[in-house]
Formats: sequence, C-alpha cells, structure tokens
Amino acid sequence: MEWIFICIAMGIAALVGLFAMAGHGHDGESVKGHFDFDRYKQNELSKRGLFDKTKW
Repeated sequence: MEWIFICIAMGIAALVGLFAMAGHGHDGESVKGHFDFDRYKQNELSKRGLFDKTKW
C-alpha cells in the first residue's frame, strides 16, 4: 500500500521538475551583446541574390 503513495509522490516530483526545467527556457529574451540588424539583413539578402530595395 505504501508503494502507491511513493509512486504518486515520485510522479508529482517528476512533473514539478519538468515544469521547473521548462520555465528556464530563453524564449522571449533579447539577444545578448550587440546585434547589427542591417548587416545581418544584407548578408541574408546577398546569400539569396536579392537586392535590398528599402535603401532606395
């Protein structure tokens, strides 16, 4: 009978651990350090062979 309570307690502990680990994700945070978006955009466009018409 005690093993049922032990299994339930272990299951609850596992769920709490999963939620705690999921809470440590980096979703929604900004990029650390300096990020030059214009240079990134130019590199992506040049890889595709496209012209950046927003600068005209």
